[in-house]
Amino acid sequence: MRRLVENRRDFASARKLREVFVDRPMKKVIDIGWDWPASMEEVGVCSAVMYSSDKWRKVGDFEDYKHINESSQESHRLLIGKSFDLGLDVYCERQSLKGMPDTIAELANILGLQFRLYDRDGNLGDQDYQVNIVRAKLGAAQTTGGEQLLLVYTPSVLCCVITGFRVEKDGIVQ
Repeated sequence: MRRLVENRRDFASARKLREVFVDRPMKKVIDIGWDWPASMEEVGVCSAVMYSSDKWRKVGDFEDYKHINESSQESHRLLIGKSFDLGLDVYCERQSLKGMPDTIAELANILGLQFRLYDRDGNLGDQDYQVNIVRAKLGAAQTTGGEQLLLVYTPSVLCCVITGFRVEKDGIVQ
């Protein structure tokens, strides 16, 4: 499905996110085989994003990065899709997804996430968890309201959405 034709504003936004992140011009458009779900489950907050990228380097010269949430934990909400299993009992609240873009920016190969989960009462727990993720990508998108989102996805499935991080020339920041 080619989303580029559907919304030029979203394409320009995604292109800018990609080019700012890797510090070089975008060379290709990749089609994805999933659509935004109507909603996702908010299960906790993301405390770190780990990925491998050749940003600022020669193409193919990858380095591993870890971006840690150093601000208020609540601003980095972790929403997961139905097919993304954390391997843990989770308590969640369904969040509606509105104003999602038609085009996303592929940033890097995802390595994993660190996160904290909500308990039965909706309070944020104090135990840190980590999930390693293989054969998936880290992407970014900008909603129609201007909020930047990080995405973990495969070509066929949106795994999770993370709020509160931004893509800038320095990489992923808070």
